[in-house]
Amino acid sequence: MTRGGTAHDRSACQKSRPRSRVAVIEDYMKRINNGFTLVEVLVVIVVIATLATISSVGWRNMIDRGKATKCLTNLRTIGLASMAYAADHDMTLPVTVHQRKQGLQSWTLSLQEYTTTTLSFRCPCDEVKDRQFTYCINDFLTPNPAGAALLNFSRLSRLSSPARTIMFAEASKGYLNADHFHFANYVGLDIPSDLFADQVAVERHSGGANYLFADGHVENLSWKAVKEILSTPRNVFVDPTGNTIDPQNQ
Repeated sequence: MTRGGTAHDRSACQKSRPRSRVAVIEDYMKRINNGFTLVEVLVVIVVIATLATISSVGWRNMIDRGKATKCLTNLRTIGLASMAYAADHDMTLPVTVHQRKQGLQSWTLSLQEYTTTTLSFRCPCDEVKDRQFTYCINDFLTPNPAGAALLNFSRLSRLSSPARTIMFAEASKGYLNADHFHFANYVGLDIPSDLFADQVAVERHSGGANYLFADGHVENLSWKAVKEILSTPRNVFVDPTGNTIDPQNQ
């Protein structure tokens, strides 16, 4: 055997010998210089765009849910103040601007002294930025409302199901400059869903709206659910009489 070994032996030794650091670095630099293919670049762009969209939608939904929760809190605070007001007024609910001639104040003025916090009368999602209050009281729960002058369901003891009759709701974008709704002229009749939606922001919060009921509790109800309630015979959702009074004889 020769000192240098065969050519085959020398080749085998070279293959088994570890690659130098210089060679590894040179290979790495070659791969970098080759860059990305067009397909790889497009895939990266699509992934980044998808992640950005998901993040944006998720963030927006989180903000919307926060605003809806703030609106519920506003109504809950108004409900607590209304119950305190009623306890101080022979269980009579707060009134509207129509009772000014009797020396009474609108609920927008009278309720503040019945809470330890500052009442907020605006929903954070209200599209009308310059109006003073988003929330309106159900006129069926006020003394002698327009369209049903002989009715007076302003006293809680006269309500058969206060937990099922709304006291406050959110005014729609087009229902302006009022502290109360105008439903009472439909006493004894089914309130059309389109008329209800003209006055109430029925889909402001992800297809639903927030409502304060006459017992003081608040709920978020979908517009679909509200339409089903309004179509139910003798419901007391708006009209506490359950549509049982003849409008010609009331």
